[in-house]
Amino acid sequence: MKKITLAFIVILSLFITACNVEFDEQPNDNEIYFGELDLSSDELLKFENIEELEEYLNKVSDETENTRSAGSLTALSSKSVMDSDMVLESVSAPMAAEGGIAGASDYSSTNVQVQGVDEADFVKNDDKYIYMISGNSLLIIDAMKGEDAKVISEISLGGDNYRDPTPVELFINDNKLAVFVQLYEESYRFSKYDIRPMRTYRQNTEVYLYDISDRENPEKVDTIKSSGRYYQSRMIDGKIYLITLESTGYGYLNPPMILRGDTRISPEIYYFPNLEESYQFNTITSIDIKENEVVDSKTFMLGYSNTLMMSEDNIYIAYQKNNYWRCNSEPDRDRFFDVVVPLLESELKKDVDSVIAQGLNEDKEWEKIEIVLADFFTEIEKSKTMQDDYEDMLTEISEAIDDYDLKKQLENRKTIIHKLSVDNGEIDYVAKGEVDGQLLNQFSMDESNGNLRVATTVSVWIRERIQYNNVYVLDEDMKEIGLLEEIAEDERIYSTRFLGDKLFMVTFRQTDPFFVIDLSNPEKPEIFGELKLPGFSNYLHPISENLILGVGKETTETKWGFTTNGVKIALFDVSDYANPKLVDKREYGGSGSTSEILNDHKAFLYAPTKDNMIVIPVKEVEEKNDYYGTRRVWSGAYILSVDETGFEDIGEVEHSSVSTRYYWQDSANVKRSIYMDDYLFTVSNTYFKINDLNNLKELNSIKLSDDESIYPDYRYADEEIMVEPRMI
Repeated sequence: MKKITLAFIVILSLFITACNVEFDEQPNDNEIYFGELDLSSDELLKFENIEELEEYLNKVSDETENTRSAGSLTALSSKSVMDSDMVLESVSAPMAAEGGIAGASDYSSTNVQVQGVDEADFVKNDDKYIYMISGNSLLIIDAMKGEDAKVISEISLGGDNYRDPTPVELFINDNKLAVFVQLYEESYRFSKYDIRPMRTYRQNTEVYLYDISDRENPEKVDTIKSSGRYYQSRMIDGKIYLITLESTGYGYLNPPMILRGDTRISPEIYYFPNLEESYQFNTITSIDIKENEVVDSKTFMLGYSNTLMMSEDNIYIAYQKNNYWRCNSEPDRDRFFDVVVPLLESELKKDVDSVIAQGLNEDKEWEKIEIVLADFFTEIEKSKTMQDDYEDMLTEISEAIDDYDLKKQLENRKTIIHKLSVDNGEIDYVAKGEVDGQLLNQFSMDESNGNLRVATTVSVWIRERIQYNNVYVLDEDMKEIGLLEEIAEDERIYSTRFLGDKLFMVTFRQTDPFFVIDLSNPEKPEIFGELKLPGFSNYLHPISENLILGVGKETTETKWGFTTNGVKIALFDVSDYANPKLVDKREYGGSGSTSEILNDHKAFLYAPTKDNMIVIPVKEVEEKNDYYGTRRVWSGAYILSVDETGFEDIGEVEHSSVSTRYYWQDSANVKRSIYMDDYLFTVSNTYFKINDLNNLKELNSIKLSDDESIYPDYRYADEEIMVEPRMI
């Protein structure tokens, strides 16, 4: 009987709650209007001038001022994140270098998602040279000299002050190089008719364009500036597509701008007339790296962008719908009158209906309904007979409210995806789509035959967490044509890889289900097969049509859940889609071990022309080896070969080996690997190392930084001991 009384208390609290709802409230899509604009419209509109933009933002701010805890139209910080038709080597090869000794006949390039769409990185190479951002400098290394390799050019791009320019990524194309640099710029603004200046700071992105025909003396030929912080960039056939993000402002507006010399470009600003918790300018600028010119630039005022995927024809910008809190009675009123009232019974039903029939204003009406509910609750608490009589009603109402809240939460946890076409630098908006749930990273989206395939995780809380995963197929107009729902209940996606008409997906809670999903019929996706094993994979890479390699973490199940162990690589045989198999695996280190690949797919190197060589950068943490908790920490890269029978260990390249108590940070962690003919190059913040691929003998080592620390702010001299290099 106590359970029934408790259930009724919970339901009663739902009745009388006006603002403390369990979900992010969303306005009724059919009743929201902003001036003369339908705020649920999918129509793309354009601001004709800055005054119109300011007026719109002011009105939206007024609309949401009382619905959010801090009435701001502010941007959240972005995060850099990590499929394509069947590609066995996901690289985008740069043009070969000219002049000097002969370049390599076989060399790697950046591991990218879509073949033909290059992704910027902090290190690039052609057949002879390696171009790298190290600290605040741009280095050009003559790499093919092997033992005699050296830095032949160093250009300082910034300083140590946070306001100084900070280089982030670069592209190369034949004899041209583009470096993306972030910087804060100080200026002054004045209120209308005021002479007193107000200091302002703005984050901008500059593109430094270099002619590198003479690698020893690069010539800076142009600078192009875009307002906003650097987000991501892509390059197709020498056309760079730069995406910058900028908040719409705190009380004042800085319109987007592009500067090239004395030429100022004000991109057209497009928007949808719907409310978002925060707005950002997404400025997309295309630059012809060969001609040093801006081809096109457009700005789209959207929600907080967090995922970008680009095919050869389209850019997809996705963000989680950010709904605001509406602290008024309308949503709860809908829930009460549409869900609860129809389920009321007997005298309670009559009493509530009697109040409703009086046609009172909203506040007076609820005042009387609250009295009815309070009287009813007082009586039922004292009467076992009444508790028995109303038990079924209370249960039914509780379940109906859960269903209602679930639908509202699902509506409020959609991902918005905007599609823009690109053609030789020209940028045009195409369409917008919506899917339930949240994307993991750029590999959660893939374009094939004009359709966009999307994998999401749905996670909501209704008394308890409800979590599952969906796969969607959207057509050219971003309309849903296929859906596979509720995959791996109580788990979330850890990695996905679309390959042709298949999707390989890893979810995780305590075990690692590896799914093979058939997308050959875009209108009816279906699960082909599934394999369960401990651990999870953060990144999936195709080795061949029948082999998929995963990089992630090993786990151990415990009575409390699971513990995370070392870095794991696993090889899956998918020749029989209905029965995927684990062929082989390796584990490196224990708890605390990590790999750059877990967060950045560009750190993975696969070389099919080098006997299917793979290079796995690892920071390997071994178990405590003394009373004080000192651990052995090894930073370097493992080199293996892979085929249908599994992995074969080749050797390793070491960047650091220490004993320490502090191992969260390590400047010697390997971040990238490159090969040219028989040379293997590994890059960390501290070292640039060259090894002979035939025997992994170290040929040369260039020190990039004097910082070899593990955790410099908390280290004591007697707590770090250099140890002898480990034998291969």
